[in-house]
Amino acid sequence: MSLKSKINQIFTHSPTLAIAAALFGSSFIALSPLFVRLSEVGSTATAFYRFFFALPIVWTWMIFDNLQPEKHRTPRTVREYVLLVAAGIFLGCDIGLWHLAMVNTSIVNAVILNAITPVFVVFAAWIFFKEKITLPLGFGIALALLGSFVLVMASGTTQESNFLGDMYALGSAVFYAAFMICLKELRKSFSAPTIMFWVALVGMYVLGVNAHLMNEVVVPRTAEGWWLLVALALIVHVFGGGLISYSVGHLTATFSSLTILVGPFVAGLLGWLVFQEAMSWQQGLGGLIIIIGIVLSRQKRLTLRRKKTKD
Repeated sequence: MSLKSKINQIFTHSPTLAIAAALFGSSFIALSPLFVRLSEVGSTATAFYRFFFALPIVWTWMIFDNLQPEKHRTPRTVREYVLLVAAGIFLGCDIGLWHLAMVNTSIVNAVILNAITPVFVVFAAWIFFKEKITLPLGFGIALALLGSFVLVMASGTTQESNFLGDMYALGSAVFYAAFMICLKELRKSFSAPTIMFWVALVGMYVLGVNAHLMNEVVVPRTAEGWWLLVALALIVHVFGGGLISYSVGHLTATFSSLTILVGPFVAGLLGWLVFQEAMSWQQGLGGLIIIIGIVLSRQKRLTLRRKKTKD
C-alpha cells in the first residue's frame, strides 16, 4: 500500500484526526501575516520565495505520486498548457495581492476579506457553468457581501485598517476564485501534486517579475531573513496547504465550513498580541456577517446543481 493510500485510510477511519488536521492547517495558513510583516524583503518578493522554497517539495510529491491510469504529468494539448499557465498566473496574483493586503490593512481584514472567495466562485459557476443559485445560498452570498461592505467601511474608523489594503484582499479573493475554476477543469486530467507543481512554477515567475518591476528589496540582509522565508514556505505553503487538502476531503461540508472560523480567530489573536492591532466593533460585526454568509454558502445541502450535459 502506498503512503498516500495509508494516509487516506487513516483519515477515513479517524474523523477526529481529519478535523484536527483541518484546524491545524487553517491555523498555519493564518500565520502568513507574521512572516510577511517580519520579512526583510518586499511583500511580493516574499510571495516569490514562498513558491521558490516550496517548489522542490511539491516536485518530489509529484514524482512519488501514484498516478491513476487516466492521469499524466506533462500537458498534452494546447488547452492543458493554457489552463496550467492561467492557473499559475491567477494563483500568483492571488498570493501577491494578499501579501500586499497584509502590509496595507489590518491582519483581520486581510484574512476575512480574502476568505470571501466562495462568493466569487458561485458567481463564476453561475456565469460560465449555468449553475442555479438557490434562495438560501443567495441569502448566504448577500450576507457575505454585506459583511464585506461593513468591514471595508470600518477601514475609515481605525488606524490599523486601510481602504487600499482592503481592496488588495478582495482582489486576491477574485483571483483565487479564478484559480479554483481552472483547478476544477485541470483535475480531470492531472493529479493534485502535478497541478500544484506546474502552478507553483508559473506563479513563482509571475511574482518574481512583479517584484522586480515594483523595485522591491529581493535579497534578505541576514541569515534570519532567509530562514524566515524558508519557514513561510514550509509552515504555510506546504504544511498548511497540505493538511487542508488532505483533511477537507474526509470531512462533511459542515465541518469543512467551520474550519474557516479558525483562520480569522488566529489572525485576530496574532494581530493583537504581536502587532497591537485592536479590533473595532465595526470590524467584529463585519467579520461575523461574512463568516456566517460563507458558512451558509459552503453547506452541502445548498450546493449548486449543474444542468445535465452529454459529459
